[in-house]
Parts: sequence; C-alpha cells; structure tokens
Amino acid sequence: MNAQSDQYLQLPEPPSAARRIAMGAKHHFSGTLVFGEGAGRTMQVESHTEMQVALVMLARPEVIDLENQLPHRWTDRDGALRTHFFDFRVSLRNGSRIALIVRSARKAANLDFRQTVRLIASQVLPEFADQVGVMTEKHLDPIEVHNAELIQSVRQSDPEADAEVRSVISGMVGAGRIGDLAERTGLRGRGFRAVVRLIRRQELVLATHERITHDALVRKRAA
Repeated sequence: MNAQSDQYLQLPEPPSAARRIAMGAKHHFSGTLVFGEGAGRTMQVESHTEMQVALVMLARPEVIDLENQLPHRWTDRDGALRTHFFDFRVSLRNGSRIALIVRSARKAANLDFRQTVRLIASQVLPEFADQVGVMTEKHLDPIEVHNAELIQSVRQSDPEADAEVRSVISGMVGAGRIGDLAERTGLRGRGFRAVVRLIRRQELVLATHERITHDALVRKRAA
C-alpha cells in the first residue's frame, strides 16, 4: 500500500486494469473511483454508465470482487486474432464469475454489435468467466443506483459513530427507522452516515426495496 505517512495519510492502490483509460477527454465522461476497505484501490471508468454499474456491483452483497478492463483474445469471422477488453469481471460469493460489457442501450441494440458479442462470448472459457453479459443504462434500477452512490460516499470509517450505531441496534427487534436510529446516537449527520455504513457492511439490511433515506426502515441481518 502506498502511504505518505502511517500517521497522516494512506493513498489508495493504483488501478490494476490491463488497459489504462485516458482521463479528461473532452467529448465523453471519464472518471476514477476508490473502492474497498481502508485506503482502498482506484478504478478508472470511461462512461457514466460504467461508473454507475461499478458502484451498483460493489454495493451488492453477493459480489465479493470487481475487476475492470480485462483483456480476452478472440478470433473474428475472418480468422483474425483480436483482443477485447471486458469492462468488468464480477466475482460472486457462490464462486461464479461474470464478464460484463457496458454499452449504451442504443449501441447494444445494434445487430452487428450483438453478433460480435455472441462470437466473443462463445470463445470465453470457464477459466476466464462463467458467463458473459451486456449491461446498459436500461438495466440500472434508479433505487439501486441511488443507494449504491450513497453507500460509496460513506466508505471512510468513523469508528466512534459506527460504535454508537452498533450500541443503538444491539437490542433492536424488528425494523427501525433510519432517522430514529441516527438521532439516538446524538451525532446528527455522522449517525446517519454510520447507519448507511452498517448497511454497506451488511450488518443492517433494508426492510423493503427503497431509497436509503431517514424514513427508510432497516433491520438487523439475520444470523
């Protein structure tokens, strides 16, 4: 891990992708996110949809790892050897891995694109991925995107606030309103963020599929 000082600041690990993305392009979105525990690791993306897909995948409890820009060699219809870079590879708790291509819905509807994806997918071996999928902005649930972005925003720990929320929920039975749990900590916004962080760590789960707000209900994860 890179660090300027163990006492002051730890920097995130640099991107591990095989293909670097040009940052600061004038005509399309590009960006960098930091994910993981502690100082974390950086990941570069080259579209807003890629950013949202990454955050959604990182927030899903069944996902244990997310890699991006992975090269895969394939042979086109003319017999030429080519390299395709999958936007993401998602590793799940059940041991399976999914290679994802992220495109706009308009691009994904193109017949040539769909035929090319089928050809590439037919040449993906289990050693690389168990499935190949295409995701567009149409596959993203606005509620899940909202929650994933909020969860990402609170990834930095606040041990005092987290401990206060754990104390508040220690005897909780059934569901509780997030705003009430946060208020009982006496830490205002820090209490709310700590509740969200416990959702991120799967110590709390939403009672229903809804946006994480002060009015949303959460319950302790079943043992």
